[in-house]
Amino acid sequence: MQNNNDTISINQLIFILMLTMVGTGILTLPRNLAEVVPYDQWIILLAGGLLALSIALIHGSIVKLSPNKQYFQTLCDALTKPIAYVVGFAYIIYLTVFIALITRTFGEVIKAFLLAKTPIEVINVSILAVSVYLARRGIEVLARMMEFIFPIIILFSIFIFGLSFLESDFLNLLPVFKIEFNDIIKGLPVTLTSFVGFEMILFFGGYLDKPQNAMKSYRAIIAVLCFYLLVVIATFSQFGPIQMKYLVWPTIDLFYTIRLPGLFIENVQVIVMGLWILAIFSTIAPMHLAAVTMAESLTKSKDQAYLAAPFLPIIYFISIVPENISENYEMISKYTNYFSSIMIFVIPLIILVSLVIQKKLRRKVQINA
Repeated sequence: MQNNNDTISINQLIFILMLTMVGTGILTLPRNLAEVVPYDQWIILLAGGLLALSIALIHGSIVKLSPNKQYFQTLCDALTKPIAYVVGFAYIIYLTVFIALITRTFGEVIKAFLLAKTPIEVINVSILAVSVYLARRGIEVLARMMEFIFPIIILFSIFIFGLSFLESDFLNLLPVFKIEFNDIIKGLPVTLTSFVGFEMILFFGGYLDKPQNAMKSYRAIIAVLCFYLLVVIATFSQFGPIQMKYLVWPTIDLFYTIRLPGLFIENVQVIVMGLWILAIFSTIAPMHLAAVTMAESLTKSKDQAYLAAPFLPIIYFISIVPENISENYEMISKYTNYFSSIMIFVIPLIILVSLVIQKKLRRKVQINA
């Protein structure tokens, strides 16, 4: 690691978590919710956000109990070193495949709306090459970049979503409070997919200058939940739940409905696509760095810069495995429902229980001594 390149503040970590989450779920969240229930989609989103918040508190507790330790070190302390190597390698696979699927989504959207004649292979390699460069620079550079682009993405997004309300029909949100409990349970996997990325605290929590503040990372979940509620209300009030099912990317389609007389920018979609490119890069780059960080721990390498580039061809070849965008989203759905649930919830819960038990045993030994 480079000197002065291994410390971030809790606010910088929150920025990283928020932008990582937003890039994964903003495009298809409304359509996925519409496929679950015909009304009260915001209630499912709220329930999923609360579940994500509870999982984030588990992650924050792990970082707080293992201050200034890399995640692999925490795995060794909680699960023993042999198991830690297996779990660490599983995390690398998890991150690599997820980056590949997100990269494929990026390529399909850019090809559909901006670069119709550009091969998707070129689009995918382009964003991965930039991600490699950032992963080589380390966590502090990533944190500073997130601090810079966060207000650009969020403030402009809120402004543009606000414009969409000018022609919205809020009757499309009716009826309310008609949803059943079983529908909420059925919709939880859909909403949790949109919060994938908050597990980055496990990989970057060891860089916090004040590890005792790790629990404050829950603020990222609350902020993203509020933003998603704005997105869901804006899209459903514009299109309604029936039409929503037939839109591949309803969030992007929403901006084609904006017609504001006197607006000094004729094509709002250009700004939207620019913001989304930043958002998707803000998802790929942290996950890439997290995979590199874990690989650095597993290989006991002294310099992470050499480990960033080898991920590019692996991610690229995985990204072109799906035949089309439909198959890509199907893979994302299955991947997050099963593998992600284990890596994000089950394993961290086991680690937290182990760390708490070890802490109590050490305290008992000290008292008896």
